[in-house]
Amino acid sequence: MAIHKYQAFVKVAEMGSITKAAEAMGYTQSAVSRMVADLEDEWNLNLLRRSRGGLALSSDGLMLLPYIKDFCSHYEALQEQANSLKGLETGFIRIGSCSSFSTQCLPSILKNFEQRYPRIVFQLQNMEYSEAEEALCAGEIDCGFISAPYSPELDVTVLLRDKMLAVLPPNHPLADAPYYPLKRFSEERIIKLTDEANNEVSKVFAQLNSMLDTPVTAYCDVNDDYSIMAMVESGLGVAVLSELVTGRMPFDIRLKELDPPQYRDVAIAVKKGRRPSPATEKFIQIVLEYFHLQ
Repeated sequence: MAIHKYQAFVKVAEMGSITKAAEAMGYTQSAVSRMVADLEDEWNLNLLRRSRGGLALSSDGLMLLPYIKDFCSHYEALQEQANSLKGLETGFIRIGSCSSFSTQCLPSILKNFEQRYPRIVFQLQNMEYSEAEEALCAGEIDCGFISAPYSPELDVTVLLRDKMLAVLPPNHPLADAPYYPLKRFSEERIIKLTDEANNEVSKVFAQLNSMLDTPVTAYCDVNDDYSIMAMVESGLGVAVLSELVTGRMPFDIRLKELDPPQYRDVAIAVKKGRRPSPATEKFIQIVLEYFHLQ
């Protein structure tokens, strides 16, 4: 089966360039161009729009892309299953994970996985929890780490409860206190993660505002965790970040649990209604073992 021409089309669609797609797949540019052209000839359709600005999918290409992605995904799962029946532990997994989870948890998980299944290749894509959820629903990754609320299109297994913490400069009046009262934020200069970067932080401030007559507003919005911790260290304000985010941090800051406590649940998810490939199932098993859930 000439699966490669379908895979080539998907890669061109993802990268917006035949040259980049060819480099990623290990083909020549002319080979990828020929494979896409073969598809266009086979279906008598124009799948790409070519212009001076580069490549883009045509309306027909956009309509067919999700079906071609599904076809490629099912074919790869079929190949993995056939190899598994022959005793060959091979495969390829696309994993979506945010940087904090990738830093704190994934190194040990992937080390264990690589030791058990050295012939299974994985591709780790850094993305926010919401982006991982969208990528799962679109079939762009095989499994991902996400936080609540969860899409009904996904099968979800909760892995851990991640505490939300107040992030304070070292000379803050509550630097040595056992906890940080949520209402205290109404007296502070708040450095806040943007809503797009972390909706859990927004939920904390939404709960705070429900307790106050006058809603609090952020002194500034920042879309990077490390920038926020550096700004807090310099005394520019206080912030809310999760325990996962603040692990291994190189900053002189103080971390305090909130009162009342605030959490976010972190889960591993796959797309509902589709059996994961054997390689993905093996990876999920390793993840569950890491969190003592299996």
